[in-house]
Amino acid sequence: SGTTATFAELSLTVRCGVPSIAAMMARPNTRTAALAGLFAIFISACSWYPRPEVSVSEPAAPAPRFALGQSSSVIPGSEQSASTNKAGTADLWGKIAIELSMAAKPAQRVANPLSLFGNRPAFVVNAAARAEPYLKHIYGEIEKRELPFELALIPIIESAFNPAATSPSGAAGIWQFMPATGHRFGLKQSRWYDGRRDLLASTTAALDYFEELRDRFMGDWELIFAAYNCGERTVERAIERNAARGLSTEFHALELPRSTQEYVPKLLALVEILAHPEAYDVVLPAISDKDYFEIVDVGGEMDLNHVLDWSGMSAAEFDALNSGFRKRYTSVDTPTLVLIPVEHAGAVVAGLATLAPGERGRRREYTVSAGDTLSHIANATGVPVVAIRSANRLKSSRLSVGQKLVLPGPAEIRTLHTQRAAKKSTPATVHVVRAGDNLWDLARHYKTSVAEITRLNDISRNTTLRLGQKLAVGASQERAIKHADDSRPTTGTQHYTVKDGDSLWTISRRFQISVAKLKRWNDLSGHALQPGQSLVVRQLQPPATDQDG
Repeated sequence: SGTTATFAELSLTVRCGVPSIAAMMARPNTRTAALAGLFAIFISACSWYPRPEVSVSEPAAPAPRFALGQSSSVIPGSEQSASTNKAGTADLWGKIAIELSMAAKPAQRVANPLSLFGNRPAFVVNAAARAEPYLKHIYGEIEKRELPFELALIPIIESAFNPAATSPSGAAGIWQFMPATGHRFGLKQSRWYDGRRDLLASTTAALDYFEELRDRFMGDWELIFAAYNCGERTVERAIERNAARGLSTEFHALELPRSTQEYVPKLLALVEILAHPEAYDVVLPAISDKDYFEIVDVGGEMDLNHVLDWSGMSAAEFDALNSGFRKRYTSVDTPTLVLIPVEHAGAVVAGLATLAPGERGRRREYTVSAGDTLSHIANATGVPVVAIRSANRLKSSRLSVGQKLVLPGPAEIRTLHTQRAAKKSTPATVHVVRAGDNLWDLARHYKTSVAEITRLNDISRNTTLRLGQKLAVGASQERAIKHADDSRPTTGTQHYTVKDGDSLWTISRRFQISVAKLKRWNDLSGHALQPGQSLVVRQLQPPATDQDG
Protein backbone atom coordinates (compact mmCIF):
# COMPACT_ATOMS: atom_id res chain seq x y z
CA SER A 1 0.00 0.00 0.00
CA GLY A 2 1.00 3.63 -0.08
CA THR A 3 2.01 3.63 3.60
CA THR A 4 3.77 0.29 3.87
CA ALA A 5 7.12 -0.77 2.42
CA THR A 6 7.33 -4.17 0.79
CA PHE A 7 9.45 -6.92 2.36
CA ALA A 8 11.62 -6.95 -0.81
CA GLU A 9 12.24 -3.24 -0.44
CA LEU A 10 13.29 -3.72 3.19
CA SER A 11 15.55 -6.65 2.26
CA LEU A 12 17.26 -4.52 -0.38
CA THR A 13 17.76 -1.82 2.20
CA VAL A 14 19.46 -4.20 4.62
CA ARG A 15 21.76 -5.57 1.90
CA CYS A 16 22.70 -2.12 0.65
CA GLY A 17 23.75 -0.93 4.05
CA VAL A 18 23.45 2.24 6.11
CA PRO A 19 23.08 4.80 3.27
CA SER A 20 19.97 3.02 1.97
CA ILE A 21 18.54 2.82 5.51
CA ALA A 22 19.11 6.50 5.94
CA ALA A 23 17.39 7.22 2.65
CA MET A 24 14.34 5.20 3.60
CA MET A 25 14.15 6.84 7.04
CA ALA A 26 14.06 10.21 5.32
CA ARG A 27 10.77 9.27 3.59
CA PRO A 28 7.97 10.11 6.04
CA ASN A 29 5.53 7.63 4.58
CA THR A 30 7.93 4.74 5.13
CA ARG A 31 9.55 5.50 8.52
CA THR A 32 7.16 3.43 10.57
CA ALA A 33 7.21 0.54 8.15
CA ALA A 34 10.98 0.59 7.95
CA LEU A 35 11.38 0.37 11.70
CA ALA A 36 8.86 -2.43 11.95
CA GLY A 37 10.50 -4.31 9.12
CA LEU A 38 14.00 -3.99 10.60
CA PHE A 39 12.71 -5.32 13.90
CA ALA A 40 11.11 -8.29 12.12
CA ILE A 41 14.34 -9.06 10.27
CA PHE A 42 16.29 -8.89 13.56
CA ILE A 43 13.93 -11.33 15.26
CA SER A 44 14.03 -13.65 12.29
CA ALA A 45 17.82 -13.63 12.21
CA CYS A 46 18.02 -14.44 15.90
CA SER A 47 16.08 -17.64 15.32
CA TRP A 48 18.82 -19.19 13.20
CA TYR A 49 22.00 -17.40 14.35
CA PRO A 50 24.13 -19.64 16.65
CA ARG A 51 23.72 -18.65 20.32
CA PRO A 52 26.91 -18.12 22.33
CA GLU A 53 27.40 -19.61 25.80
CA VAL A 54 25.77 -17.36 28.40
CA SER A 55 27.75 -16.48 31.54
CA VAL A 56 26.23 -14.72 34.56
CA SER A 57 28.33 -11.73 35.61
CA GLU A 58 28.37 -9.96 38.99
CA PRO A 59 25.93 -7.04 39.21
CA ALA A 60 27.43 -3.63 38.70
CA ALA A 61 28.59 -1.83 41.85
CA PRO A 62 25.97 0.58 43.19
CA ALA A 63 26.48 4.28 42.73
CA PRO A 64 28.20 6.07 45.64
CA ARG A 65 25.77 6.91 48.44
CA PHE A 66 27.45 10.15 49.50
CA ALA A 67 28.65 12.05 46.46
CA LEU A 68 30.40 15.33 47.27
CA GLY A 69 31.44 17.41 44.27
CA GLN A 70 32.91 14.92 41.82
CA SER A 71 33.88 11.39 42.65
CA SER A 72 37.56 10.73 43.16
CA SER A 73 39.17 9.84 39.84
CA VAL A 74 42.19 7.69 39.06
CA ILE A 75 45.38 9.68 39.46
CA PRO A 76 47.45 9.87 36.26
CA GLY A 77 50.22 7.35 36.44
CA SER A 78 48.34 4.88 38.59
CA GLU A 79 47.17 1.83 36.70
CA GLN A 80 44.01 1.02 38.64
CA SER A 81 41.56 2.57 40.98
CA ALA A 82 41.47 1.63 44.65
CA SER A 83 38.26 -0.31 44.12
CA THR A 84 40.01 -2.49 41.56
CA ASN A 85 43.38 -3.17 43.11
CA LYS A 86 41.94 -3.74 46.59
CA ALA A 87 38.85 -5.74 45.72
CA GLY A 88 38.22 -8.63 48.05
CA THR A 89 40.82 -7.45 50.58
CA ALA A 90 40.61 -8.36 54.25
CA ASP A 91 42.51 -5.16 55.08
CA LEU A 92 40.33 -2.53 56.76
CA TRP A 93 42.02 0.49 55.20
CA GLY A 94 41.60 -1.23 51.84
CA LYS A 95 37.90 -1.77 52.49
CA ILE A 96 37.46 1.84 53.56
CA ALA A 97 39.31 3.09 50.48
CA ILE A 98 36.87 1.21 48.26
CA GLU A 99 33.93 2.94 49.96
CA LEU A 100 35.28 6.50 49.78
CA SER A 101 33.29 8.59 47.32
CA MET A 102 33.77 12.23 48.32
CA ALA A 103 36.26 14.48 46.61
CA ALA A 104 37.09 18.15 46.46
CA LYS A 105 35.35 20.14 43.76
CA PRO A 106 37.63 20.95 40.82
CA ALA A 107 38.06 24.59 41.84
CA GLN A 108 39.15 23.62 45.34
CA ARG A 109 41.50 20.74 44.50
CA VAL A 110 45.19 20.97 45.37
CA ALA A 111 47.90 19.51 43.16
CA ASN A 112 49.42 17.50 45.98
CA PRO A 113 47.10 16.49 48.84
CA LEU A 114 50.12 15.71 51.05
CA SER A 115 51.01 19.42 51.03
CA LEU A 116 48.14 19.93 53.49
CA PHE A 117 50.02 17.64 55.90
CA GLY A 118 53.39 19.31 55.57
CA ASN A 119 54.39 16.92 52.76
CA ARG A 120 54.87 14.26 55.43
CA PRO A 121 53.70 10.83 54.29
CA ALA A 122 54.91 9.50 57.66
CA PHE A 123 52.17 11.45 59.47
CA VAL A 124 49.44 9.69 57.52
CA VAL A 125 51.14 6.30 57.78
CA ASN A 126 51.76 6.55 61.53
CA ALA A 127 48.23 7.74 62.27
CA ALA A 128 46.79 4.95 60.12
CA ALA A 129 48.91 2.40 62.00
CA ARG A 130 47.89 3.80 65.38
CA ALA A 131 44.27 3.14 64.42
CA GLU A 132 44.70 -0.63 64.60
CA PRO A 133 43.05 -1.25 68.01
CA TYR A 134 40.09 1.00 67.18
CA LEU A 135 39.43 0.78 63.45
CA LYS A 136 37.34 -2.40 63.33
CA HIS A 137 34.92 -1.06 65.94
CA ILE A 138 34.62 2.31 64.19
CA TYR A 139 34.18 0.66 60.79
CA GLY A 140 31.42 -1.58 62.11
CA GLU A 141 29.54 1.28 63.78
CA ILE A 142 29.69 3.42 60.62
CA GLU A 143 28.51 0.50 58.50
CA LYS A 144 25.67 -0.25 60.93
CA ARG A 145 24.36 3.31 60.70
CA GLU A 146 24.91 3.57 56.92
CA LEU A 147 27.03 6.69 57.32
CA PRO A 148 29.84 7.65 54.91
CA PHE A 149 33.10 5.85 55.60
CA GLU A 150 34.91 9.19 55.34
CA LEU A 151 34.03 9.50 59.03
CA ALA A 152 36.68 6.88 59.79
CA LEU A 153 39.27 9.44 58.68
CA ILE A 154 38.13 12.12 61.13
CA PRO A 155 40.31 10.83 64.03
CA ILE A 156 43.40 11.10 61.81
CA ILE A 157 42.87 14.85 61.54
CA GLU A 158 41.55 15.33 65.07
CA SER A 159 44.04 13.32 67.12
CA ALA A 160 46.15 11.12 64.82
CA PHE A 161 44.25 8.27 66.55
CA ASN A 162 45.87 9.06 69.91
CA PRO A 163 43.27 8.40 72.65
CA ALA A 164 45.30 10.39 75.18
CA ALA A 165 45.41 13.51 72.97
CA THR A 166 44.31 16.73 74.66
CA SER A 167 44.21 20.03 72.79
CA PRO A 168 45.19 23.39 74.32
CA SER A 169 41.49 24.29 74.34
CA GLY A 170 40.59 21.18 76.37
CA ALA A 171 39.28 18.82 73.66
CA ALA A 172 40.13 15.18 74.42
CA GLY A 173 40.17 11.68 72.93
CA ILE A 174 40.44 10.42 69.38
CA TRP A 175 37.28 12.34 68.41
CA GLN A 176 38.40 15.47 70.34
CA PHE A 177 35.24 16.30 72.22
CA MET A 178 35.15 19.55 74.17
CA PRO A 179 33.89 19.11 77.76
CA ALA A 180 30.53 20.81 77.13
CA THR A 181 29.88 18.91 73.89
CA GLY A 182 30.84 15.68 75.63
CA HIS A 183 28.30 16.31 78.39
CA ARG A 184 25.71 17.15 75.75
CA PHE A 185 26.13 13.71 74.18
CA GLY A 186 26.21 11.82 77.47
CA LEU A 187 29.97 11.48 77.99
CA LYS A 188 30.62 11.41 81.74
CA GLN A 189 33.70 13.24 83.02
CA SER A 190 35.07 12.85 86.54
CA ARG A 191 38.26 12.34 88.50
CA TRP A 192 38.13 8.62 87.70
CA TYR A 193 36.68 8.49 84.20
CA ASP A 194 36.49 10.58 81.03
CA GLY A 195 34.03 9.29 78.43
CA ARG A 196 35.68 11.46 75.76
CA ARG A 197 38.67 9.08 75.92
CA ASP A 198 36.54 5.92 76.01
CA LEU A 199 36.52 4.30 72.56
CA LEU A 200 33.02 2.81 72.88
CA ALA A 201 31.34 5.84 74.43
CA SER A 202 33.09 8.50 72.34
CA THR A 203 32.51 6.71 69.03
CA THR A 204 28.81 6.39 69.81
CA ALA A 205 28.67 10.08 70.75
CA ALA A 206 30.61 11.17 67.64
CA LEU A 207 28.33 9.28 65.27
CA ASP A 208 25.27 10.58 67.13
CA TYR A 209 26.64 14.06 66.61
CA PHE A 210 27.25 13.47 62.90
CA GLU A 211 23.71 12.16 62.47
CA GLU A 212 22.36 15.26 64.17
CA LEU A 213 24.50 17.51 61.94
CA ARG A 214 23.46 15.56 58.83
CA ASP A 215 19.81 16.32 59.56
CA ARG A 216 20.57 19.91 60.54
CA PHE A 217 22.54 20.71 57.36
CA MET A 218 20.37 18.59 55.04
CA GLY A 219 23.13 16.17 54.06
CA ASP A 220 25.69 18.77 52.90
CA TRP A 221 28.79 16.99 54.15
CA GLU A 222 31.15 19.92 53.65
CA LEU A 223 29.01 21.96 56.03
CA ILE A 224 28.64 18.96 58.36
CA PHE A 225 32.41 18.49 58.67
CA ALA A 226 32.87 22.24 59.17
CA ALA A 227 30.24 22.26 61.92
CA TYR A 228 31.93 19.33 63.68
CA ASN A 229 35.12 21.37 63.75
CA CYS A 230 33.88 24.79 64.84
CA GLY A 231 30.31 24.24 66.04
CA GLU A 232 26.99 24.26 64.24
CA ARG A 233 26.02 27.79 65.26
CA THR A 234 29.26 29.20 63.86
CA VAL A 235 28.47 27.65 60.49
CA GLU A 236 24.82 28.67 60.61
CA ARG A 237 25.70 32.29 61.37
CA ALA A 238 28.12 32.31 58.43
CA ILE A 239 25.37 30.95 56.20
CA GLU A 240 22.93 33.58 57.45
CA ARG A 241 25.42 36.38 56.74
CA ASN A 242 26.00 35.22 53.17
CA ALA A 243 22.29 34.67 52.54
CA ALA A 244 21.54 38.22 53.71
CA ARG A 245 24.11 39.56 51.22
CA GLY A 246 22.85 37.40 48.38
CA LEU A 247 26.10 35.41 48.33
CA SER A 248 26.69 31.69 47.95
CA THR A 249 26.08 29.62 51.05
CA GLU A 250 28.37 26.76 50.01
CA PHE A 251 31.26 25.90 52.31
CA HIS A 252 33.99 27.49 50.21
CA ALA A 253 32.17 30.85 50.18
CA LEU A 254 31.59 31.13 53.95
CA GLU A 255 33.57 33.25 56.40
CA LEU A 256 34.68 30.63 58.91
CA PRO A 257 37.64 30.29 61.31
CA ARG A 258 40.89 29.58 59.54
CA SER A 259 41.21 26.18 61.22
CA THR A 260 37.81 25.22 59.78
CA GLN A 261 38.70 26.52 56.32
CA GLU A 262 41.65 24.11 56.41
CA TYR A 263 39.76 21.25 58.08
CA VAL A 264 37.48 20.19 55.22
CA PRO A 265 40.22 20.35 52.53
CA LYS A 266 42.41 18.21 54.78
CA LEU A 267 39.70 15.57 55.06
CA LEU A 268 39.15 15.51 51.30
CA ALA A 269 42.92 15.33 50.81
CA LEU A 270 42.98 12.24 53.03
CA VAL A 271 40.25 10.72 50.88
CA GLU A 272 42.43 11.20 47.81
CA ILE A 273 45.54 9.83 49.53
CA LEU A 274 43.79 6.71 50.81
CA ALA A 275 42.10 6.10 47.49
CA HIS A 276 45.45 6.27 45.64
CA PRO A 277 48.26 5.81 48.17
CA GLU A 278 50.77 4.60 45.57
CA ALA A 279 50.53 7.94 43.76
CA TYR A 280 51.85 9.72 46.85
CA ASP A 281 54.41 7.16 48.08
CA VAL A 282 52.19 6.26 51.02
CA VAL A 283 52.28 2.64 52.17
CA LEU A 284 49.24 2.09 54.36
CA PRO A 285 49.54 -0.49 57.15
CA ALA A 286 47.51 -3.65 56.69
CA ILE A 287 44.95 -3.83 59.49
CA SER A 288 42.96 -7.05 59.82
CA ASP A 289 39.19 -6.89 59.58
CA LYS A 290 38.97 -9.36 62.48
CA ASP A 291 37.91 -8.15 65.93
CA TYR A 292 40.87 -6.68 67.81
CA PHE A 293 39.33 -6.75 71.28
CA GLU A 294 36.57 -8.28 73.35
CA ILE A 295 34.42 -6.29 75.77
CA VAL A 296 34.66 -7.62 79.33
CA ASP A 297 32.33 -6.40 82.08
CA VAL A 298 34.23 -6.30 85.38
CA GLY A 299 30.88 -6.13 87.18
CA GLY A 300 31.35 -3.12 89.44
CA GLU A 301 33.84 -1.00 91.27
CA MET A 302 37.39 -2.34 91.17
CA ASP A 303 41.06 -1.64 90.71
CA LEU A 304 41.80 -2.34 87.04
CA ASN A 305 45.41 -3.15 87.86
CA HIS A 306 43.99 -6.61 88.62
CA VAL A 307 42.86 -6.84 84.99
CA LEU A 308 46.22 -5.58 83.77
CA ASP A 309 48.00 -8.31 85.79
CA TRP A 310 45.75 -11.11 84.53
CA SER A 311 45.91 -10.06 80.90
CA GLY A 312 49.66 -10.08 80.51
CA MET A 313 49.33 -6.84 78.52
CA SER A 314 51.78 -3.97 78.88
CA ALA A 315 50.52 -0.95 80.79
CA ALA A 316 50.78 1.14 77.61
CA GLU A 317 48.65 -1.32 75.62
CA PHE A 318 46.03 -1.53 78.36
CA ASP A 319 45.83 2.25 78.73
CA ALA A 320 45.60 2.74 74.95
CA LEU A 321 42.50 0.54 74.85
CA ASN A 322 41.00 1.87 78.09
CA SER A 323 42.00 5.52 78.20
CA GLY A 324 38.62 6.48 79.61
CA PHE A 325 39.65 5.08 83.01
CA ARG A 326 41.98 7.87 84.05
CA LYS A 327 43.32 6.17 87.19
CA ARG A 328 42.73 2.50 86.23
CA TYR A 329 39.71 2.33 88.52
CA THR A 330 36.05 1.71 87.91
CA SER A 331 33.88 3.59 90.35
CA VAL A 332 30.17 3.73 91.09
CA ASP A 333 29.70 6.51 88.54
CA THR A 334 31.75 5.00 85.71
CA PRO A 335 31.06 2.26 83.14
CA THR A 336 32.37 -1.19 84.01
CA LEU A 337 33.24 -2.36 80.49
CA VAL A 338 36.92 -2.81 79.67
CA LEU A 339 38.46 -3.67 76.31
CA ILE A 340 40.85 -6.62 76.20
CA PRO A 341 42.64 -7.98 73.09
CA VAL A 342 40.94 -11.14 71.91
CA GLU A 343 43.91 -13.34 72.77
CA HIS A 344 43.97 -12.11 76.41
CA ALA A 345 40.25 -11.93 77.18
CA GLY A 346 39.97 -15.53 78.44
CA ALA A 347 42.60 -14.96 81.13
CA VAL A 348 40.79 -11.85 82.36
CA VAL A 349 37.42 -13.64 82.56
CA ALA A 350 39.07 -16.45 84.52
CA GLY A 351 40.69 -13.98 86.90
CA LEU A 352 37.40 -12.23 87.57
CA ALA A 353 35.81 -15.55 88.47
CA THR A 354 38.38 -16.17 91.23
CA LEU A 355 38.55 -12.63 92.67
CA ALA A 356 37.21 -12.31 96.21
CA PRO A 357 34.86 -9.35 96.81
CA GLY A 358 37.20 -7.82 99.39
CA GLU A 359 40.06 -7.72 96.89
CA ARG A 360 38.35 -5.66 94.20
CA GLY A 361 39.40 -2.25 95.50
CA ARG A 362 42.90 -2.81 96.83
CA ARG A 363 45.03 0.10 97.93
CA ARG A 364 47.86 1.26 95.74
CA GLU A 365 51.35 2.32 96.70
CA TYR A 366 53.05 5.45 95.38
CA THR A 367 56.76 6.18 95.60
CA VAL A 368 57.59 9.87 95.94
CA SER A 369 59.87 11.25 93.23
CA ALA A 370 61.91 14.44 93.12
CA GLY A 371 59.64 17.46 92.76
CA ASP A 372 56.50 15.66 93.94
CA THR A 373 54.03 17.52 96.13
CA LEU A 374 50.77 16.31 97.60
CA SER A 375 48.79 18.37 95.08
CA HIS A 376 50.80 16.93 92.17
CA ILE A 377 50.24 13.38 93.43
CA ALA A 378 46.53 14.07 93.91
CA ASN A 379 46.21 15.35 90.32
CA ALA A 380 48.12 12.36 88.95
CA THR A 381 46.26 9.67 90.88
CA GLY A 382 42.79 11.12 91.41
CA VAL A 383 43.11 10.70 95.19
CA PRO A 384 42.34 13.97 97.06
CA VAL A 385 45.06 15.49 99.23
CA VAL A 386 42.95 15.03 102.34
CA ALA A 387 42.58 11.30 101.58
CA ILE A 388 46.34 10.92 101.08
CA ARG A 389 46.96 12.75 104.36
CA SER A 390 44.43 10.60 106.21
CA ALA A 391 45.57 7.24 104.78
CA ASN A 392 49.22 7.98 105.60
CA ARG A 393 48.68 9.92 108.87
CA LEU A 394 50.69 12.84 107.52
CA LYS A 395 51.11 15.78 109.91
CA SER A 396 52.67 18.08 107.31
CA SER A 397 52.98 18.48 103.55
CA ARG A 398 56.67 17.67 103.50
CA LEU A 399 57.60 14.61 101.44
CA SER A 400 60.90 12.77 100.98
CA VAL A 401 62.18 11.26 97.76
CA GLY A 402 61.59 7.51 97.92
CA GLN A 403 58.88 7.82 100.57
CA LYS A 404 56.10 5.25 100.15
CA LEU A 405 52.54 6.55 100.24
CA VAL A 406 49.37 4.45 100.43
CA LEU A 407 46.67 5.59 97.99
CA PRO A 408 43.13 4.57 99.00
CA GLY A 409 40.57 3.42 96.44
CA PRO A 410 37.27 5.09 95.55
CA ALA A 411 35.23 3.28 98.22
CA GLU A 412 37.63 4.29 100.97
CA ILE A 413 37.66 7.87 99.71
CA ARG A 414 33.85 8.01 99.81
CA THR A 415 33.90 6.69 103.38
CA LEU A 416 36.36 9.41 104.33
CA HIS A 417 34.13 12.07 102.75
CA THR A 418 31.16 10.72 104.72
CA GLN A 419 33.13 10.85 107.97
CA ARG A 420 34.30 14.40 107.27
CA ALA A 421 30.74 15.49 106.51
CA ALA A 422 29.59 14.00 109.81
CA LYS A 423 32.32 15.86 111.67
CA LYS A 424 31.36 19.13 110.02
CA SER A 425 27.83 18.71 111.32
CA THR A 426 29.19 18.61 114.90
CA PRO A 427 29.56 22.12 116.40
CA ALA A 428 33.22 22.92 117.00
CA THR A 429 34.59 24.41 120.18
CA VAL A 430 35.46 28.06 119.56
CA HIS A 431 38.05 29.92 121.62
CA VAL A 432 38.27 33.72 121.70
CA VAL A 433 41.90 34.77 122.05
CA ARG A 434 42.75 36.66 125.26
CA ALA A 435 45.90 38.39 126.46
CA GLY A 436 48.72 35.90 127.04
CA ASP A 437 47.24 33.10 124.88
CA ASN A 438 49.52 31.05 122.67
CA LEU A 439 49.01 27.98 120.54
CA TRP A 440 50.92 25.64 122.86
CA ASP A 441 48.83 26.57 125.91
CA LEU A 442 45.58 26.34 123.94
CA ALA A 443 46.49 22.88 122.63
CA ARG A 444 47.23 21.64 126.13
CA HIS A 445 44.07 23.19 127.55
CA TYR A 446 41.76 21.68 124.91
CA LYS A 447 43.60 18.34 124.84
CA THR A 448 44.61 18.65 121.20
CA SER A 449 47.77 19.54 119.32
CA VAL A 450 49.24 22.72 117.85
CA ALA A 451 49.23 21.03 114.42
CA GLU A 452 45.48 20.36 114.70
CA ILE A 453 44.68 23.97 115.66
CA THR A 454 46.79 25.36 112.82
CA ARG A 455 45.16 22.95 110.37
CA LEU A 456 41.63 23.81 111.45
CA ASN A 457 42.28 27.54 111.15
CA ASP A 458 44.61 27.69 108.11
CA ILE A 459 47.38 29.36 110.09
CA SER A 460 51.05 28.54 110.69
CA ARG A 461 52.82 27.83 113.97
CA ASN A 462 54.43 31.27 113.80
CA THR A 463 51.15 33.17 113.41
CA THR A 464 50.78 36.01 115.93
CA LEU A 465 47.43 35.69 117.68
CA ARG A 466 45.25 38.81 117.94
CA LEU A 467 43.08 39.76 120.87
CA GLY A 468 39.50 38.78 120.16
CA GLN A 469 40.49 36.40 117.35
CA LYS A 470 38.22 33.32 117.12
CA LEU A 471 39.87 29.94 116.77
CA ALA A 472 38.32 26.52 116.17
CA VAL A 473 39.88 24.09 118.63
CA GLY A 474 39.44 20.37 119.39
CA ALA A 475 40.97 17.21 117.99
CA SER A 476 37.78 15.75 116.53
CA GLN A 477 35.96 18.78 115.07
CA GLU A 478 36.29 20.15 111.60
CA ARG A 479 36.85 23.81 111.00
CA ALA A 480 33.97 25.96 112.36
CA ILE A 481 35.42 29.43 112.08
CA LYS A 482 36.61 29.96 108.53
CA HIS A 483 37.98 32.84 106.56
CA ALA A 484 35.36 35.02 104.90
CA ASP A 485 35.93 33.41 101.51
CA ASP A 486 35.30 29.90 102.90
CA SER A 487 31.57 30.55 103.11
CA ARG A 488 31.28 31.21 99.39
CA PRO A 489 30.97 28.29 96.92
CA THR A 490 33.70 27.73 94.35
CA THR A 491 33.00 27.86 90.62
CA GLY A 492 36.13 26.13 89.37
CA THR A 493 39.92 26.04 89.43
CA GLN A 494 42.21 28.44 87.62
CA HIS A 495 45.95 28.83 87.18
CA TYR A 496 47.75 32.15 87.51
CA THR A 497 51.27 32.91 86.23
CA VAL A 498 53.31 35.00 88.67
CA LYS A 499 54.52 38.35 87.31
CA ASP A 500 57.25 40.74 88.47
CA GLY A 501 56.14 42.54 91.62
CA ASP A 502 53.51 39.94 92.54
CA SER A 503 53.23 38.71 96.10
CA LEU A 504 50.92 36.25 97.79
CA TRP A 505 49.06 39.21 99.29
CA THR A 506 48.48 40.98 95.94
CA ILE A 507 47.41 37.74 94.28
CA SER A 508 45.05 36.93 97.15
CA ARG A 509 43.43 40.36 96.76
CA ARG A 510 43.13 39.91 92.98
CA PHE A 511 41.22 36.62 93.36
CA GLN A 512 39.52 37.52 96.66
CA ILE A 513 40.95 34.57 98.55
CA SER A 514 43.19 34.23 101.59
CA VAL A 515 46.96 33.93 101.57
CA ALA A 516 46.62 30.77 103.69
CA LYS A 517 44.56 29.12 100.96
CA LEU A 518 47.00 30.08 98.23
CA LYS A 519 49.78 28.50 100.24
CA ARG A 520 47.80 25.36 100.99
CA TRP A 521 46.58 24.82 97.42
CA ASN A 522 50.14 25.19 96.11
CA ASP A 523 52.05 23.52 98.98
CA LEU A 524 54.03 26.68 99.65
CA SER A 525 56.00 26.83 102.91
CA GLY A 526 57.26 30.39 102.51
CA HIS A 527 56.19 33.64 100.87
CA ALA A 528 58.81 33.87 98.09
CA LEU A 529 57.49 33.72 94.50
CA GLN A 530 59.32 33.51 91.19
CA PRO A 531 58.16 35.30 87.99
CA GLY A 532 56.70 32.69 85.64
CA GLN A 533 55.70 30.39 88.50
CA SER A 534 52.24 28.84 88.00
CA LEU A 535 49.86 28.98 90.97
CA VAL A 536 46.54 27.24 91.45
CA VAL A 537 43.84 29.74 92.36
CA ARG A 538 40.20 28.97 92.93
CA GLN A 539 37.85 31.61 91.61
CA LEU A 540 35.10 32.19 94.14
CA GLN A 541 31.63 33.54 93.64
CA PRO A 542 31.11 37.06 95.02
CA PRO A 543 29.32 37.32 98.37
CA ALA A 544 25.55 37.21 98.09
CA THR A 545 23.74 40.54 98.44
CA ASP A 546 20.20 41.18 99.55
CA GLN A 547 17.79 41.74 96.67
CA ASP A 548 14.41 43.39 96.83
CA GLY A 549 11.70 40.79 97.22
